[in-house]
Amino acid sequence: MAFLLCGLVLVAPAPAAEPTCHALLVGGMPGPAVYARRYADWLKRFHAYLTQTAKVPAANVVVLSGDDAFRDPILSGKATRDVIRQTIAGMARRAAPEDQFILVLVGHGTVAETLPSIVLPGQDIHAQELADALATVRSRNQVLLNFTSSAGDAVRFLARGGRVTLAATSPAEVNEPVLAEFFLRGLESKRADGEGTPQAGLLDGTITLLEASNWASYQAAMWTGRMKSTEAGWKVGGKESVEIFQKLYGGPEGEPATRKLSPASDTTAADEPVPLRPKGGLDDFWFGRRIVAEHAVLEDCGQERGVSPLGGDGYRPIAGVKEGEPGALARRVVLGRPGLLPPSGQ
Repeated sequence: MAFLLCGLVLVAPAPAAEPTCHALLVGGMPGPAVYARRYADWLKRFHAYLTQTAKVPAANVVVLSGDDAFRDPILSGKATRDVIRQTIAGMARRAAPEDQFILVLVGHGTVAETLPSIVLPGQDIHAQELADALATVRSRNQVLLNFTSSAGDAVRFLARGGRVTLAATSPAEVNEPVLAEFFLRGLESKRADGEGTPQAGLLDGTITLLEASNWASYQAAMWTGRMKSTEAGWKVGGKESVEIFQKLYGGPEGEPATRKLSPASDTTAADEPVPLRPKGGLDDFWFGRRIVAEHAVLEDCGQERGVSPLGGDGYRPIAGVKEGEPGALARRVVLGRPGLLPPSGQ
């Protein structure tokens, strides 16, 4: 708006842009078809949650994939080492300090000479290169969701003050993680709201990153614990657990499943809690039982190691009640919301 005053034209300053969210979703090179289906599904669901539920402008959500067969309309480009670094640099120029920046990684990971990497077409990108690229992002509210198999080893490179990092695995764990499936279910169904209440969260209609992380870690462990190896295949207990098993391990019609579901699996029962560790001696319950080998860690204090809600005594939600404690920042962060919630107790 301009005003004429004593022959001078005064131009009123443009209104400041409203804080917003910028998100980069990266899928690595999948390899076997079972992983291609997983990664494509997770990328599409994260995109849908951010743009439809969280109302992040679609132009602010960039999707890169290392899968040549993934040609969904949400795709922005190929996930190569150079493209990822260039995309982060471009988003860093656009993202203001008041904005939220989100990076989601799904894919295979490797650790070579102590450097964890994400498997990509061509040259892989290792954690230090990723950390260097992210160092240019000015946003004070940063979220890194690393659902790769090298996620736990990457925490020490990627942790920094003001950033919440969720890693699907702990250091030295090399299993292909499934945490992304449960993290998304917790958000989509809103079941993660209030997880760990009253210490770690509130049932108030808002899902914090801490609630989503705690819920997903627990549910992934419960799902694993409901599986038992038998001669006829994996016997799985619980309707939703069977559905997830078939989704993650089953193949399209005409293709064999990567893991066989036992006909004795209960497809109608409720998904009841199961013990995560034997108390005392082993009994028939534990014979053939699948043991939890995926311990997600959360880091939001700028430390080299995160903490897990899954420990030797089972599940204990990360609470983050006091400022500076693990989880204190994560309980103030909402995915897709630029501003932080008030500190606990305010």
